[in-house]
Amino acid sequence: MTVKTFAIKSGLWSQILRALDEQLDRRAAKELLLELESVPVHRSRAVRRLGCYVSRLGKPVCIRLQFAQEAELLAETFLHEVAHACDHLSRKGRGKYSRAHGPQWCRWALALGIEPQVTGRSEQLDSLYAERLKVVAVCSRCGFELRRLRRLNRRGKYLHRECGGRLKPV
Repeated sequence: MTVKTFAIKSGLWSQILRALDEQLDRRAAKELLLELESVPVHRSRAVRRLGCYVSRLGKPVCIRLQFAQEAELLAETFLHEVAHACDHLSRKGRGKYSRAHGPQWCRWALALGIEPQVTGRSEQLDSLYAERLKVVAVCSRCGFELRRLRRLNRRGKYLHRECGGRLKPV
């Protein structure tokens, strides 16, 4: 799936075209559109991040989206990441993408019709995160169970903050 196919499927393509026309002259908008429409959109396995724009060596690699989030939030997250792609692709010299939520990105976000905010929350992702947590260690003194997504390093020595007992990896 690409930015164009996802945007058409979601009914957001006209919004993207309007933002490009608003922010750039005709020639620059056409060039940016050619690059933007072919950027791949991939499913993300992350449960603490709604989406991300990935670039390497000044070129866009992909947009990763967590599809488990609510439908209206997914559309907003997609446009948020498209704003990053537009911000990056419209810069002169296009080196490493930095100042990801700077003033130029804010202009793109507003042009795309979304609030220029940095983080969002999804109740569905929060519950998915809670489901995936598993017991990774148990306190030898009080029996506290430490829950995480990933296990602890088996060679490490960990202490329970509350009682000072040793946490034994499960």
